[in-house]
Amino acid sequence: MPVLQKLLAATALSCLICVAAPARAQDAPAPEEAARFRFGPIRFTPVLNVERVGVDTNVFNEADDPKSDFTAVFGPQANYWMKLGRARLVGESLLQYFYFQQYDSQRSTGTTNRARLEVPLAHLVPFVDGEYTNTRQRTGFEIDTRARRTLVGGHAGLDVLLGGRTRLRTVAGTSRSRFASDDTFVGAVLQERLDRDETTLALSVRRDVTPLTTWIVVGEERRDRFIVSPGRDADGIRIATGFEFKPFALISGKGEVGYRRFHTLSAVVPDYQGPVASADLAYVLRATRLALRVEHDVTYSFEALEPYYLLTDVAVSVTQRLTSRWDVTGRVAREMLDYRAVGVSTAPEHTDRVNQFGGGAGYRVGEFVRLGIDTDFMSRRSPITFRSYDGWRTGISITYGMKTK
Repeated sequence: MPVLQKLLAATALSCLICVAAPARAQDAPAPEEAARFRFGPIRFTPVLNVERVGVDTNVFNEADDPKSDFTAVFGPQANYWMKLGRARLVGESLLQYFYFQQYDSQRSTGTTNRARLEVPLAHLVPFVDGEYTNTRQRTGFEIDTRARRTLVGGHAGLDVLLGGRTRLRTVAGTSRSRFASDDTFVGAVLQERLDRDETTLALSVRRDVTPLTTWIVVGEERRDRFIVSPGRDADGIRIATGFEFKPFALISGKGEVGYRRFHTLSAVVPDYQGPVASADLAYVLRATRLALRVEHDVTYSFEALEPYYLLTDVAVSVTQRLTSRWDVTGRVAREMLDYRAVGVSTAPEHTDRVNQFGGGAGYRVGEFVRLGIDTDFMSRRSPITFRSYDGWRTGISITYGMKTK
């Protein structure tokens, strides 16, 4: 598979370049130092986001007779930090309202909340983290219905300091994913196909190559158990290596490449063994910011006879600062959904392809306000005729509260 080989090579090369790249600042300030407000031991930055105030030319992602509507997304966000003796709490909360002028059935609210508590000791750092998400939006590139989904999860772990720059980390976690009982897509009840519980156990070695760069080797065991469709149950292992970069490094983010063994518990559902990759990286050089997103892994499908697919997602964006106030952005992305059919299916396996491109411009008003206008085109092509569509999304955005960069 030459495309996949190039994808994995690009991800690995990006990680190696990151190691070789010089750091922007060796003594990086703690993130809480940038908080706008302090109330006792709490430091926080409130943000107001107004996004995509404009036109969606294909609200329902339809192949024929697409529907257009005026849409908007807005709501508050807060990032917060707190010290409790030795302990340190870091969290973020986001509340959004999705507005559609004509198709009011698509209106909804959603929230995402994450928090992490750690207690640095002499040679040990125990920690716990949790997430609660409740939203009614599309969960990926496959399902076009805006479905209500609740995700509740948490992890507990321990960092053991083995030396000045090396840590051993163990993590155990669980999550439960639930869809609303009345949400369907092309006749399939999403709750019956996708509701599941997931448990993970991971062991990793983390070594600080520089003050801003960490090399990681991780092994993970995962179990997925479906509530209504046990024929989709699966176990698996994942082994990966990569690098993690702090926000103040010249290159920030995280990139990994590795191997996954995805073993289904049903005799008719095929297994997967092969490479996986994940990257979310940003590179800043003077007035230019280059961002790369890569994902290649198994993803569950709502289809009865094709219970999962291999998702390959590659996206690149470039933002150029023209003046102290103006910037322009261009972006392009391509996704491939390679479906795997059960052994009793007579239908051939197929691949859906999604292409996206767009761009925009932004204007900064002072230190904490950014105005932007963006337009994006999305096109999906599938052997299943009614699953193909095209659509434009154009709108303005306003961000208030977060320090503009």
